[in-house]
Amino acid sequence: MAASAGQRRVCRAAPQGGWAASRKCCFAGKRRRTESRTVATIPPAFLDEIRNRLDLSDVVGTRVKLQRKGREWTACCPFHNEKTPSFYVNNEKGFYHCFGCGEHGDHIGFVMNHDGQSFLDAVETLASQAGLDMPKADPDAARKAERAKGLKEAMEAAVRAYQEALFAPEGAEARAYIEKRGLTPETVQRFQLGYAPDSRDWLFRKLMAQGFDARVLIEAALAKAPDDGRAPYDMFRGRLMFPIWDRQGNPVAFGGRILGEGEPKYLNSPDTPVFHKGQLLYAHHLARKVAHDRGEILVVEGYMDAIALAQAGVPNAVAPLGTALTEDHLRLLWKMVPAPVVCLDGDNAGQRAARRTAERALPLLTAGKTVRFATLPEGQDPDDLLRHGGLRGLQTVLSQAEGLSASLWRWERLVMAGNGAEQRAALWARISAQLKTVSDPSLSAAIEAEMVQRFEASFGHHPYRKSGGRQWERARQYQGQQHGQSRGPMTWGGSRPFAKTGGGLGGNDRVSALDTRSLARRPYEVLFAALLNHPGLLELYGESLATLTMHDVELAQFRDALIQALFGEVTLDTAHLRDHLSERGLDSVVERLTGSEIQLHAGFAKPDALKDEVIEGLETLFAGFTHRDMQHELEVSKTALPAYAVTDEELHALHLRAKAYTDTKPSS
Repeated sequence: MAASAGQRRVCRAAPQGGWAASRKCCFAGKRRRTESRTVATIPPAFLDEIRNRLDLSDVVGTRVKLQRKGREWTACCPFHNEKTPSFYVNNEKGFYHCFGCGEHGDHIGFVMNHDGQSFLDAVETLASQAGLDMPKADPDAARKAERAKGLKEAMEAAVRAYQEALFAPEGAEARAYIEKRGLTPETVQRFQLGYAPDSRDWLFRKLMAQGFDARVLIEAALAKAPDDGRAPYDMFRGRLMFPIWDRQGNPVAFGGRILGEGEPKYLNSPDTPVFHKGQLLYAHHLARKVAHDRGEILVVEGYMDAIALAQAGVPNAVAPLGTALTEDHLRLLWKMVPAPVVCLDGDNAGQRAARRTAERALPLLTAGKTVRFATLPEGQDPDDLLRHGGLRGLQTVLSQAEGLSASLWRWERLVMAGNGAEQRAALWARISAQLKTVSDPSLSAAIEAEMVQRFEASFGHHPYRKSGGRQWERARQYQGQQHGQSRGPMTWGGSRPFAKTGGGLGGNDRVSALDTRSLARRPYEVLFAALLNHPGLLELYGESLATLTMHDVELAQFRDALIQALFGEVTLDTAHLRDHLSERGLDSVVERLTGSEIQLHAGFAKPDALKDEVIEGLETLFAGFTHRDMQHELEVSKTALPAYAVTDEELHALHLRAKAYTDTKPSS
């Protein structure tokens, strides 16, 4: 029946006899069978896009507690009772399997079987999770699937024709170029290289003679129809041909390198119903398994780079198809490895491309998914590097690959026109703008902490934020959610917020009896006591903690442990947080922070304090820390002008900044 072919494309686990007859089919399963008519309303490409955007472990993990086991995830099967986990999820292959009961399927099958949803409901659920709009019902889906099949058959015929031409007499020039580039016969065969003769309609006539329709050849972008009504002519002529495959290894497009004079040097197929250059990577289907096994994949500039690396023993290399890396490319790379390495030329064009990739990756970053950058020596591509330095030379370059934040810092420093106050402020403004694009707040805070350290190492101080900065805005949003309104900015003073809770930081007689060291520690102890008793606020103040200047070793360790809890998988409640701190040998600090003496000085740190009181208290503390650090910078600048190269203008700017805080200085 006509719909069954479409169904088999949707259900990867379906047996040849028909998926609806199998109990263990992805979509049929034990609990529900799907009517064949529903599949025809969803284009297969849309289902593939869902699978490409969502890791299967993310889908299953929202319903089942998974644990990582090597490159897979495992759990006790949700479809039968068991005590020992036999349920496995494989992101790379895109399926789950239970070795106990035999349940097996993909994203859609899991939601259907686990949630008891129909096929269409499961697709809608996953589309929402992937941020996709459901396609409108398409009564022509079966016809479109048949058309796509015809296009792919034409592409396969073209691959064979180009391969034959390569070894025919007219392919002599292409064979000479291949030999010059040092490609072996095995490599030529593996990558199915071919030759398009320099003739107006050689391929068109050849495929027409095999029974292909002219409209199919034009739609597949193998031929073009002139506007003047003449016969179609070949898209590629006089070029070395590189087939481009989809993720299943089917040829769907071509890239062609001109032999001899002419432009463009490389010509790629335009987008067609079966080819979208922004969603595919060259040699992906060949590199995927190796990348999975080695845990690393390289992104290089072009086809020949990927081919040269594969021949040299580095088959885990892919290349974009004449475009910059897109969001879909990045998602595809992350499905293979958590940290792909982008290896581009060291010239300006290569570095601009690398920077565009970094900026495109920032909003997509999550914990465990990032991008690294390796820079080739200027004037060399991977093939040149392999010729002159061999694999050792390549490994040296890859060993020096930088993380995303290090690369961003290097690029921003390169465009600085001097190190003055204005240039430093502009530098930090650009970095801050980039950090705002990171959607994961914990990750944004972690990257910002790294950037602050780099800023301090370069300029001798850290980039200050005013007290009305990002954490205050986030706190105001939090308060608005709690009380249905937004509170106005707070002011320093001995009575707010401390008056409501019994005593301020500077007004209690007990404080005067403390030694100097205890006095210096007390604001930090109050801060940590409040966060320990109200760990949900860690998400609001993680970035402030990360940039906090601390000199007490023990409390600095405590701060670092809090940040680790925030960035890790620790449940942010008091009990789990205490367990986390205990594992790091900080029981004595926890005991001191929860003692009555600390909380006597600031009632907002108590477990029963209202959230808005806690936020006001924390804002007061962080503003005080900022004021103290600014005063310290001012004193250093006054006494060490030569060492810090502080100009009179910069010193005046510091005075103005310090004056801005004078009105909000805490009373003593």
